[in-house]
Amino acid sequence: MTIGLFDSGIGGLSVLKKLIETLPAHYVYVADTMRAPYGTKTSDTIEVFSREIIGFLAEKKVERIFAACNTSDSTLVKYRGAFKIPYHSIIQAGVNASKYDRVAVIGTHMTVQSGLYKHDLEARGKKVIQRPAQLFVSIVEEGIFYGNMVEAIVKFYLEPFRKFKPQELILGCTHFPFLKDIIARLMDNVRIIDPADEIVREVSHLVGSGRSFVEFYVTGNPEEFERKLKKIGFKYPYQVKHLEIAELEQKVVYFERACDIDRVLGSG
Repeated sequence: MTIGLFDSGIGGLSVLKKLIETLPAHYVYVADTMRAPYGTKTSDTIEVFSREIIGFLAEKKVERIFAACNTSDSTLVKYRGAFKIPYHSIIQAGVNASKYDRVAVIGTHMTVQSGLYKHDLEARGKKVIQRPAQLFVSIVEEGIFYGNMVEAIVKFYLEPFRKFKPQELILGCTHFPFLKDIIARLMDNVRIIDPADEIVREVSHLVGSGRSFVEFYVTGNPEEFERKLKKIGFKYPYQVKHLEIAELEQKVVYFERACDIDRVLGSG
């Protein structure tokens, strides 16, 4: 089985590691580090990037695609019902994982601005507060997960939630689980939701075989990306390859292999 994932950087590894532990497979992971961060760009721009990457994964003949980036996933909501290749939404997984009535959400600027978490949770009768925590992405990409600086940054972003008294906090960016220990300590007695856990449950019925192997395709510096892999202790067999942006841009033509465009246009 060949499975595709994509993210702007190392955040999606929080999803990849849990998938590997559950489902042995050949993984193709696109890290668009050259064009990161995604969370501060426009929705239209990220949709274009996401379509290019999904086209690339379709050309690789992946059998499933996992959006390991909430920001990208927020731009693909209109395609959800039209994917020909099974597509797993990280945002939908986060919503499905919610069990309580008072929910806080943190994510990138664009994920929060999209309002998808808020809309879908409120549609289920929940009270929702959300806040962007864009700086979390930067410190995780730098490989800084602990220390006084991180504590201060996390406290700054989470302090406004105290009056709301949430029962749950959704980590609406795949970079954020790398800071989960500090977040959980500062949000005492609040259930912390990592949507990757729900995505793993979605595929727990699938049966893999053999030993997992990961092909990383990196649009930025492959050596820098590999240094980050080693720093976080990524222990599975892998290979890192460089992917030129110009080549990636050409793969958008394969997006139709993964998605029924006419169906999307017809519904619009």
